[in-house]
Amino acid sequence: MFGKLNSRDARLVYTLLFVAVVMLGASWFGARVFQQQFLEESAETQSIQWAELIRENLSDPEATFAYGKISEDDAGLIALVTEAGGVYRYKFYNQDGVVVLASRLNDLGTKNTKPYFYEIVAQGDPFVKIEHDVAATEIQPEVTAGGEADYQGHEQVAGRHLAVVAEAYVPMIEQGRFLGAIEVYVDASTTAVYLEKQMLEAQLGLVAILAVLGIFMTIVIRSNMRERNRELATMSRAHESMAKAEEQVARLNQELEQRVEERTAELERANQDILKANEDALRASEDVQRLNSQLEQRVEERTAQLNKAYESMAKLNDQLEQRVDERTTQLGQANESVMKLNQELEHRVEERTAELHQAQGELLRRERLAALGQLTATVSHELRNPLGAIRTAVYLIRGRTDDKGLGVEAALERADRSITRCDNIITELLDFTRTTDLSLENFRVGDWLDRLLYEQNAPEGVTVRNEMTARDLEVAFDEDRFRRVVINVFNNACEAMSEDYERTGRQDYMLGITSRVSEDRFELIFHDNGPGIAPDTLEKIWEPLFSTKSFGVGLGLPTVKQIMQQHAGGIDITSNLGQGTDVVLWLPLNRLDERAA
Repeated sequence: MFGKLNSRDARLVYTLLFVAVVMLGASWFGARVFQQQFLEESAETQSIQWAELIRENLSDPEATFAYGKISEDDAGLIALVTEAGGVYRYKFYNQDGVVVLASRLNDLGTKNTKPYFYEIVAQGDPFVKIEHDVAATEIQPEVTAGGEADYQGHEQVAGRHLAVVAEAYVPMIEQGRFLGAIEVYVDASTTAVYLEKQMLEAQLGLVAILAVLGIFMTIVIRSNMRERNRELATMSRAHESMAKAEEQVARLNQELEQRVEERTAELERANQDILKANEDALRASEDVQRLNSQLEQRVEERTAQLNKAYESMAKLNDQLEQRVDERTTQLGQANESVMKLNQELEHRVEERTAELHQAQGELLRRERLAALGQLTATVSHELRNPLGAIRTAVYLIRGRTDDKGLGVEAALERADRSITRCDNIITELLDFTRTTDLSLENFRVGDWLDRLLYEQNAPEGVTVRNEMTARDLEVAFDEDRFRRVVINVFNNACEAMSEDYERTGRQDYMLGITSRVSEDRFELIFHDNGPGIAPDTLEKIWEPLFSTKSFGVGLGLPTVKQIMQQHAGGIDITSNLGQGTDVVLWLPLNRLDERAA
């Protein structure tokens, strides 16, 4: 066949055959390399966009990548973006490569030991790996209308459907610090099959060109290369076919860019949904503010009712005092009429008059307590139920708005403090009007007081010194009620010095606690160098409902005095304005032994 070819033509034929084989191999290898590179770049771009969108909208990225903490909004966002981004599986790794959050529960707690995780991903660079021939059953297939799994785009080998999976690792960097990484599994089978078809078409075109070239060379060989012009025409057509193949590749790139734009539009719609959720949260914040206004209005109404009740008790007190004055006048007249007859009778009348004064005071106190108890029962029943409902509502709102950056945390905190203050006022009223039997126990007073003071926090600018003696002395008291006495005295002293500190800025406020032991009683002494108590105020501190504070109902010290009297003890207060206040709490010794006897 080649016998008629001269040496020049033979060399040309061999050269053309060699070039054809090289072009065929190069095109085949280049198509595979381009397909692999395009799949990796597409998976890397898609996974980075997915991971960045998740990271930018996480409520607390550090907590999420540290131990897998996510809120309901975070979970909804991940589900939405996962569905929109074509991701069928994901894992969140912490700094040590341990899975803290995953789409499959059995992946939690596993550790990534792959070298590239620490050598590439942990250094801040993404890593993409394409896996071919993956069993499609590992990817949750969609179910068609007929009820059968849809493996479109998956290759079927030996009765099994195989898929192409892009496994991408995206590092999460926050302010130059590696928080962890997200591993994303994307089913790239459809893209791979599409590229495979396009590349196959291009390769078939090239093979066709090479076949035409081979036929042409055969004709040239048989005709002893006599028609070189036809060969040139054939080569021209081959170039045109190559141009068409390039156009097909360009069209493929254009289609891929269009798909990326569609994915970008879907992500923008997801962002709009998130903005709408934020607007709903703002409307919820306005509802909370309106609820606070209603609560303040109800508190003002209850305060007005308490003021009216107090005015009624004051009017009743005036009537009782008037009746006592009238009775005293009558007794005085009777005393003058019989004074001349019997001095002894005068003495008895004076004693009787003193008893009547004492009985009148006790009667007045009991009537006040009865009215206060009835009012307290009504107020506690009417206020505690709505306060409990409000506290529950505030807790639920705080749980839904926590870490959302809505700016309602301060308002919710004020509402919670206001609810606690109202509840404490109700508790003070109930404790003052109720009388319960004491549960006396012996305590080593030094150790007991150390534990109690350790739980208290002194305000800024106030120093507390515990210098009490007789620490091993055992004293009998009801722990819960005496604890309230000590805390009340401690808080009153600290609050007075704290308010004076805010006004003057002094730095030497001190509360000293000492003790004394006499023959039959134990004394616990609180001394402070605060602003002291004015004389006219000191005379009224034991009266119920009297208070100089902007909040409270004025039952703190009356309750303390009541508790100390129940213990067969007492409380003494001395104060000098501008120099400080001394409070002495005293209890009888051997009280528990006497009760047992």
